[in-house]
Amino acid sequence: MSKLDINKLDIAQKIGQVIMPRIDFNDPNSLPLAKRLVKECEVGGFIIFNGNRDIVTTATRELQAVSEIPLLFGCDAERGLGQIVSDMMLFPFTMSLGAARDEDLVYNQAGFIAREMKECGLNLLFAPVADVNTNPDNPIINIRSYGDDPELVSRLCVAFIKGCQEGGVLACAKHFPGHGRTGVDSHVDLPVLSISKKILLNSDLIPFEKSIEAGVASIMTAHIAFPEIGDGNAVTISKGLVSDLLRNEMGYQGLIITDSLHMEGISKLGNEESLSRRALNAGCDIILDPKDPYTLIQNLSKSSYQELDESQLNPSVERIISVKNKWLTRDTPSGPKIKEQGIDLREQIARRSVCVVRGGVLKSQKACVYTFDVTQSNADISSAFNEHLEEAGVRLEKRSNSLNDSLNKKEPITDNISDDTAIICLLYTSIGAWKKQSFLPDSFKDILTELESIPKETVLISFGSPYVVRDFGNFKTVICSFDSLSECQRAVADVLLGKVEAQGRLPVSLNLN
Repeated sequence: MSKLDINKLDIAQKIGQVIMPRIDFNDPNSLPLAKRLVKECEVGGFIIFNGNRDIVTTATRELQAVSEIPLLFGCDAERGLGQIVSDMMLFPFTMSLGAARDEDLVYNQAGFIAREMKECGLNLLFAPVADVNTNPDNPIINIRSYGDDPELVSRLCVAFIKGCQEGGVLACAKHFPGHGRTGVDSHVDLPVLSISKKILLNSDLIPFEKSIEAGVASIMTAHIAFPEIGDGNAVTISKGLVSDLLRNEMGYQGLIITDSLHMEGISKLGNEESLSRRALNAGCDIILDPKDPYTLIQNLSKSSYQELDESQLNPSVERIISVKNKWLTRDTPSGPKIKEQGIDLREQIARRSVCVVRGGVLKSQKACVYTFDVTQSNADISSAFNEHLEEAGVRLEKRSNSLNDSLNKKEPITDNISDDTAIICLLYTSIGAWKKQSFLPDSFKDILTELESIPKETVLISFGSPYVVRDFGNFKTVICSFDSLSECQRAVADVLLGKVEAQGRLPVSLNLN
């Protein structure tokens, strides 16, 4: 395909290029709308949700075939394409790699994700998460971050970017200038952080600086307000943070993409036309995931819209076209994707990320296992762990506790448990947009406080956020993994059984009481 020339694009085509709507394969109306947006509006690309390999691959090929200008197809595959596309590989949460502290492992994981994406026609990966998770009560970053050390996060971000982009897929460092300090999910509301620019420079911005040095193709803005920095607006619509800081001071020349306009952290600040104009005028290049893309494009394209600064729009379109000329026309063979490679990588990450905070090997051959699950899982979430212990000869009694199924507090919670039986408490948490799955409710905490005071062998294991163990300083053994995947649960069981030594080191500070 010949090189694209921005001078041949009219204003409507330029507007189309800076808009990246969603395709949700669970919505039967989504793909027909996408085809209309390509044919009538010449949109620049799409963010993909749901579907399976065949459906996604067919759709991307069909849309590329009818588009005059090559399309970007992005997805939030931080943990692997299986996070978005149902029959692809899913890896443990990012903090697992922070605990393993191995750049080669991160590089290999990113390269594998890139190969799976290219197989489906996807070319833009909204990762790595460059946020330094300095707030233990962060409800939306948390285990999506590599950790709370800027240097560790930087090293692993760079490894991810290299693995991804050497695999022919654009990487995207997010969420500029750092989402790790927030105590609010920006999907739900706008976080406001009253901190100085100096603090950002000494911590949160370091991974973005290193990502820029590594040649990251794109950076995503955070829907966060910093009243003491720049013009005080939310980052996505802040010229002081996007143009002045990221472009001019930090020298970034790649694509700047907004976070989703579906998120209430930004949508509460105005209508989509106003927010998009402000984001583009602030220096953003791509408006991601608007709710009504067709109307948005029509309104932005009206010649009467004097508020849209073409001196900002033209450089944005030039960057988009430059990226497409560089990345979407070169022949980068994806190579054979061997499923066993992904399975082996997942196993390595699971085993090398187990962290023993205190204690060690289980002494008793009998245990009562209490499961505390806030992930709203419909499955028997602890089955992999329990079965692994039972296969090793440990006799188990199991007591579950979910948000919808509380333990009966009318009788002692250790009733009928013999003296030689250990108490094992399993905590299952997770992170998801618009969900409150990273914290334990008070009812769980009350039971755990009672259990940790029992004069028996007591074990506390977290599968998910490590921060949930902070309130329980009396358990004799404390172990952290960062995901509930079966590989993670079996890896922890092997450490508890003394079959292997834990290799992970906590990538965050816990200050266990």
